[in-house]
Amino acid sequence: MRTKIVRGALTLLCACSLAVGITGCSNSSEGKEEKPSEQPKKQVDYNEDENSNLGPWGRAMGSVLIFLNDGNPYYFGGYELTEDNKNGAAKILSASWEIEGREDLLAQIQDLLTAGGRVSFRKEAKEMNAMSPKELKTAMKQLSGDLLLHYRMVQYNWGKWQDRGLLAWDMCRVSHLVQWGYVAGYLNRGEAQALIEPAARRLQKKFSSWEEVQNNWLDGFCLFANIDPETANTDYTNRKSLYGRLVQNEEEHKEKPLYDDSLFTEDITAVPGVSYKTILKEAKKKS
Repeated sequence: MRTKIVRGALTLLCACSLAVGITGCSNSSEGKEEKPSEQPKKQVDYNEDENSNLGPWGRAMGSVLIFLNDGNPYYFGGYELTEDNKNGAAKILSASWEIEGREDLLAQIQDLLTAGGRVSFRKEAKEMNAMSPKELKTAMKQLSGDLLLHYRMVQYNWGKWQDRGLLAWDMCRVSHLVQWGYVAGYLNRGEAQALIEPAARRLQKKFSSWEEVQNNWLDGFCLFANIDPETANTDYTNRKSLYGRLVQNEEEHKEKPLYDDSLFTEDITAVPGVSYKTILKEAKKKS
């Protein structure tokens, strides 16, 4: 059984207690003495539309944060749809994003798709790049504390990713929102997976592997949370460690890995009968 959301104790943007395990990923040797023919392999429930590959996209995009919050990243949504989990997800969205219902959720998803943190990041990077090395050095000397670290992280992300900086940070947050929104009851499963499509297409266009995506997401988090990636024992190093644990667990999911790089080369297949464009029109009504 998937872990319940601890009401009031979790947030989407802060580190919380680590998950003690993932459903279907146990390393226990119990039962391995049985012959395969005598003990049929149990069918794994990924909770996704089998006619679309947006479920796998969404699960991989949201995997680390779902795992961080004691969820199961191999199950779309991360949690069973119990009343407690519904209330917990709603409280998380309210506390972390000021999302109080479906329209708020869709408006925030629309913002991440069109702007997110990328717009201000690119503006700041452009302004810094317009300075001469001497001017930039002088300007940086006038800064201190969090403000200095912020601009160092702008430099760090631009130097490493150029205009791809914060792209995965924003697109993966779309996955976080639709999965929490699904558990909270603001979206049905088809709508939630359909809303992954525009984010998945952006990632597929700019990246070629999940390792790239996850590293871009982690670096974006450093800028968002004002954390130096070289500093030990931070929310960044915690998330990076959790990603490493998920990669190690892939050995037990060879038939359908969480981080399937073939998604970057195969066509994205939409959820039949559900259009993300139609859903997002509801967000425009509020703006």
